[in-house]
Amino acid sequence: MLRSCARAPWVRFHALPGSERYGEDEAERSIILSRANALADWLLGENEWCWVIEGDTDDPVTAGEEALLGRETDDPDDPVWSFYVRHERWRSGSSNAKLLSIADDEPRRAVWMRCDNGAVFAPYDGGFDLFPQSWEGVRQLKAAWPNWLSDHPAGL
Repeated sequence: MLRSCARAPWVRFHALPGSERYGEDEAERSIILSRANALADWLLGENEWCWVIEGDTDDPVTAGEEALLGRETDDPDDPVWSFYVRHERWRSGSSNAKLLSIADDEPRRAVWMRCDNGAVFAPYDGGFDLFPQSWEGVRQLKAAWPNWLSDHPAGL
């Protein structure tokens, strides 16, 4: 949904070389975490305040204030998602378990939004969508990690 806003600065990075979607061993899982933390450190800033929005189809793993409850579609057989919000500082490596859960496509989601500028770090199974506050930020990110970008014309 964030990507659908054509005016929002956005860039996608792949979690693994060759656009591989899932880590199959500890070496690949290490690459996923290395990339996730490098990108989030750049975008969110070490020790900066962020809103963390987590979604889960089960009981929440971490505490937070429930912000939204519902299904993705009108199908009553779809799982009910609960979204929780909390305020915390970004610290590199402190969310590794959560990042790997997302990378493994477990029924759990998380998005970090930096409080002072609205930059968003949105990991998914296969990579990371980043929404810096400007198109200049997109240019800088692409220049810093060109080998992590997709060859797809739309950047997917």
